[in-house]
Amino acid sequence: MDTVRVNNEVGRLKRVLVHRPGPETRRFPHGEFALAFPLRPTSSDFDLARAQDEHDALTAILRAEGAEVVELTELVGETLAFAPEAKDELLDRFLANCRIEGSELTEAATRYMSEAADAEQFVTRLFNGIRYGDTDLDASDRFPLAALTDSAFDPDTFLSSPLNTAFFTRDPLSVIGGGISLNHMYWHDRNREVDLLQTVAEHHPCFADTPQWFGHDSSFHLEGGDIVNLSGHAVAIGLSSRTESLAIDRLSQGLLWGDGSSVTDVYVIEVPQSGNRLHLDAYLSPIDGDTFVVDPLLAREPRVYRLRRARRRGGVRIEPCSEGLARILGAATRGGPVRLIDFGDGGGPMAFEYGNGAAGILPLAPGNLCVCAENLAANEALVDAGMTVHPVSIQEMTVGFGGPNSLCLPLVREDL
Repeated sequence: MDTVRVNNEVGRLKRVLVHRPGPETRRFPHGEFALAFPLRPTSSDFDLARAQDEHDALTAILRAEGAEVVELTELVGETLAFAPEAKDELLDRFLANCRIEGSELTEAATRYMSEAADAEQFVTRLFNGIRYGDTDLDASDRFPLAALTDSAFDPDTFLSSPLNTAFFTRDPLSVIGGGISLNHMYWHDRNREVDLLQTVAEHHPCFADTPQWFGHDSSFHLEGGDIVNLSGHAVAIGLSSRTESLAIDRLSQGLLWGDGSSVTDVYVIEVPQSGNRLHLDAYLSPIDGDTFVVDPLLAREPRVYRLRRARRRGGVRIEPCSEGLARILGAATRGGPVRLIDFGDGGGPMAFEYGNGAAGILPLAPGNLCVCAENLAANEALVDAGMTVHPVSIQEMTVGFGGPNSLCLPLVREDL
């Protein structure tokens, strides 16, 4: 089996990357949770046991449908065990993204990490964060005047905050065809999740020679929720509040001209911004070979651009698409007419369901879908359309920020 290959979003799911929420979700200081969750302002509001039960139910569905489930922490641990020399490289990048300033703080954090007994404990410490109290910075013999005047470090304050949103595995890395995009996240703290995956991509033996279409060192923001594989030759990218046009330019150049890429057409779709829905995959989801779920906000007046190779090597030619979304998607998939399903105009119960991941669907195979259990009207509409649904409750993990697709990074899918 290929290590990575995703030419579409609906072929049978063969391998998927996930992260089960762990103690890192309960370790934020002074009550904060994360900027990514304005609807959940404090860590005490996060029920870890419930979130783990939700995640276990999700992965049980994945396994029952034949997918190999890969845990992020185990994959990073395997990488460091195979290539111990990668540990220092990862730590340097990771601490730089923590914005630790100065030699004393950097050295203290490095000493603490170097004392980890093995790769597993090293990864656990990265996920759980580094408090001042974990280091020797508050030792009275190191800074005696600070200790005497009670102006030393607060032992509960973090030098490196926990990775408490790492269970959203779709965003930091994207698989496009037989290559990957190491994304540049909107929230700076989440770039440390990309650091982990960059280490895997560069040092795990299974990822050797995997092409990279976009580099994490880019100056511009790009997130995986805005990338939707339409076919082996076409990909849709959302122009959203989390993905910049400049990043799409760079990614498109990599896809259209990169060695090993089969992509000939990049469709850039401007993403409406409504409530918690931030990415293209919250408005558009392929669910069968010729069927898409589409939010009426996107379908009503879509603004779409088609990017193809220009004559000059490395250049990109841009054409506005004036057709309706169905014709655009039909051309992208080269499969003839496509069917668009929506769940109504967003009034009544759908006002909740659209904002609760109704379009954030995870296909397990064509027409075989993992969906949010709470979206009763949307799920009924899918069944009426001939789909098989596997409802799962993920409310504790997502708080409405996405559906099951946000919690899973497909690594391998069958071609259609």
